[in-house]
Amino acid sequence: MIETEITILVNRKSDIDLIKGKIIDRKILFPIYLFEYESCFKLTFSSDYEEWEIDTTILDSLPDYEFTSELEKGRKEIRLQISRHQSELSTDDWGRPIENPLNETKYLIRKSKYQNEKFNPHVKVLFENEEKDYFINIIDGIEKKSGKKGFLLLNEFKTNERGSETEYFKDRLYSTPSEAFQYGFYKMQDIVNQDFKQFKENQKKEIRRQQKIPRKLIRDFIKACNNNDISEILKDLCDSITFEKRINWKTELTIKGKEEFKEYIESSRQDFCDRDLKIKSSWDFNDSYVKINVHFFPKQNDEQIKTNTLQSRRFQFEIEENNIRSIIEEN
Repeated sequence: MIETEITILVNRKSDIDLIKGKIIDRKILFPIYLFEYESCFKLTFSSDYEEWEIDTTILDSLPDYEFTSELEKGRKEIRLQISRHQSELSTDDWGRPIENPLNETKYLIRKSKYQNEKFNPHVKVLFENEEKDYFINIIDGIEKKSGKKGFLLLNEFKTNERGSETEYFKDRLYSTPSEAFQYGFYKMQDIVNQDFKQFKENQKKEIRRQQKIPRKLIRDFIKACNNNDISEILKDLCDSITFEKRINWKTELTIKGKEEFKEYIESSRQDFCDRDLKIKSSWDFNDSYVKINVHFFPKQNDEQIKTNTLQSRRFQFEIEENNIRSIIEEN
């Protein structure tokens, strides 16, 4: 159940009987707390419904007033304000956390004598460095029973083209285009969040696609080293391969070319072949460079390391046109 905490501040104390009566008419099935302060009354209660009808019935009783979410410049009496808050821990009927829990405050002010500021229904949303286009589409509407005129939100946020089959939200009739625009923003966020989630999923898929070949090249190289298979070690290396061995960040050995590297791995100087190297789970990709950590246990006849402590090394590979261009081994 999604619980909404609703708080109403009645800044004109003479309005309290009117507002209290409107709330009583709603037959709310929860206790309603009424606090009196020196300058205002405060009513607060929790409900399993947002109780949007309260706003409508207040406006019906005070036709010269309107609700706004943003106060204009200059001083205006705030006759009443109403806040709705849903906890970030709220869940739907299936126990799933809700997206964009409600947290808003609206102010009841006298209707402006001036025309409402016009707005562009075209909304741009940034998904990282990509710009996406959305639209808050508003149409004229009328309440059939009362004949009250107002504005409706179309249930279409991806385009501004309005077909005959385009549906509109039936939850409420908005009194002004600005009010409809503001609530359109709230409703649009669900669509945007779904699109952004898909955007991130597509990013992950693209990253996996880009990393697939480098990962295979490096895994095959490590496997060939473990098997001491010279031909497999050399298979995916560029002819101009460079190999650098560093100990404590100091370069101890530099090799250039596939033939020279072959001589090195066939010699007793190399110490990474036939060691059962295991790649750790974290891979560091940076453009064409890939860094991995490997660990291994020293061999029993290793004179340099007379311990069974797990040892680690770091390799950096440069990948160029589906081949390994350079290797740096760091001890």
